Amino acid sequence: MNVLFVCTLNVARSVTAERMYRSTPGMAVRSAGTSERARRHVSATDVAWADRIVVFEDAHSRYLERTFGADVLARVVDVSVDDEFTSRSPDLVAALRDSLVDVLG
Repeated sequence: MNVLFVCTLNVARSVTAERMYRSTPGMAVRSAGTSERARRHVSATDVAWADRIVVFEDAHSRYLERTFGADVLARVVDVSVDDEFTSRSPDLVAALRDSLVDVLG
C-alpha cells in the first residue's frame, strides 16, 4: 500500500508520520505539504501514486479536493492531529500513533 501523509508545511506532522511508517512491511510512504512554503509541495504525481492519503486537518482535504478533484476524497482519511507540535516530539509521536493505529495499524 502506498500512503501519502499531507500536512501544511511538511515539517512536523507529515514528516514524523512518514518516519514512523517508513519501515512498515508492505507499505511505501511519502509526505508533502499543501502550502506553497512547504518543504515538499504535494503534487499530482504524489496523489496518483497514493492508495491512501492521510491528512491532519479538514483544510488539507479541501485543498486536495480543490486542486486534484473530488475523486481524490475516496482515498483521503482525516486523522485530526492539530498543528501544535514540533517534528519528532514525543507528544507528536504519541498523537500520531493514537490517531493512525486504526487507519494503518
